[in-house]
Amino acid sequence: MVTTLVEQAAAPLQAATLPPLTSDIPLKTCQVCVVVPVRDEAQHLPVMLGALAHQVDHQGQRLNPDSYEVLLLANNCSDGSEAIAAAIGRTYPQLRLHVISVDLPQSKANVGQARQMVMNEAYRRLSQIGLNRRIIASTDGDTEVSPNWLASIADEFAQGVDVVCGRILTRRSSEADIHSRTSLYFLRYVGHRYLTAQLEACLDPLPHDSWPRHYQHFGANMAVLADLYGRVGGVPDVKIQEDVALYKKLQRVDAKIRHSPHVRVLTSARRIGRTSGGLAERLNQLTRASQQHQAVWVESPHITEARIVVRNQLRQSWTGLKQNCFLPPVQNQVATQRLAQWLGFSEKDIQEKITTASTFGALIESLTTEQRETLDFHLGQQAMVEISSANMHLRKRIQTLRQSPLAERPLDNSAIWESLQQIQPIPLFSLTY
Repeated sequence: MVTTLVEQAAAPLQAATLPPLTSDIPLKTCQVCVVVPVRDEAQHLPVMLGALAHQVDHQGQRLNPDSYEVLLLANNCSDGSEAIAAAIGRTYPQLRLHVISVDLPQSKANVGQARQMVMNEAYRRLSQIGLNRRIIASTDGDTEVSPNWLASIADEFAQGVDVVCGRILTRRSSEADIHSRTSLYFLRYVGHRYLTAQLEACLDPLPHDSWPRHYQHFGANMAVLADLYGRVGGVPDVKIQEDVALYKKLQRVDAKIRHSPHVRVLTSARRIGRTSGGLAERLNQLTRASQQHQAVWVESPHITEARIVVRNQLRQSWTGLKQNCFLPPVQNQVATQRLAQWLGFSEKDIQEKITTASTFGALIESLTTEQRETLDFHLGQQAMVEISSANMHLRKRIQTLRQSPLAERPLDNSAIWESLQQIQPIPLFSLTY
């Protein structure tokens, strides 16, 4: 059997070998290290740092300032961000702020490198006082965390999760150039993502990430146990979308990831982005579509539902094998036949991949990678639906599912079978995002 890259474990970080960016040692009482990569964010720093300096608990009482610290890494700034941050820090003497200024070569002057550097420094620092249940929390320079942000993060981790992905709201009222039509397009897009997440909660429920939940997993609002961050090897070496790449690493090891609607931040809705693939790029795409009165197309809701159902069947098969909860031979054969048919693999391949995958996340990534490389998903109009129509279908489907207890949602349900019959093979990845 050939071992693919997605099945190989990432080398863990070694704190002793990481180059130090700060010289002191955190207080023993420090539970959270907040990291903020910054590049030319002078206008946003007062609000961003002010929000971190005034964190409160759910009763409105100020958090113990010795329970957290902030690492701000100013990367190749030309607007004096590092000096401004340091000056703001002096106005909040209770805030344990470390301003780190770096001047990276052009080839490394990107957000991926910056976030990796500052998160690795947080890991190195926390390693000096013991990693047990300590947290690395990430936000951005143009982002304002909610007053109880840290308290809400702590609440989620107290439930036994490994990662918390918080809700990111856009401060659109401050952006005069965001036209109302663009806002409508954006709300439809967000609605589609939320409805998909709700359908997942209905058909492939996870105890640690139950509804209500959301769909976002980005560096402006993400927190991870420091020990786990080191075990997965930290932020991957990528120039952009390093937060998404880290999220995929965490999925690969079956980390318990919570998409919490209670952990909230506000971020700018600027349309001149600092990197590709982010919110600014999405807003520009939707702005162009709205100005030209173009329809926005997303994958058919039948495909969305089919993927979720098949993913759940894969989860049951993999979990049953790992927990030695074997199905009777006939049922196991039927399950394997179904999965092979739905996914476009041979029965032998499916059985081997389920048997050899060390984690469910590795199984999904392996199958997804092979699907992308070998299967044809250029399905034409049958695969795509206008977003308003898709949202309406998803709402109706979720309402129907919500009216039935979980025990009454078997695979034999005719609506689910209809979804599975719509397309073969069924992609384990979204055709939209």
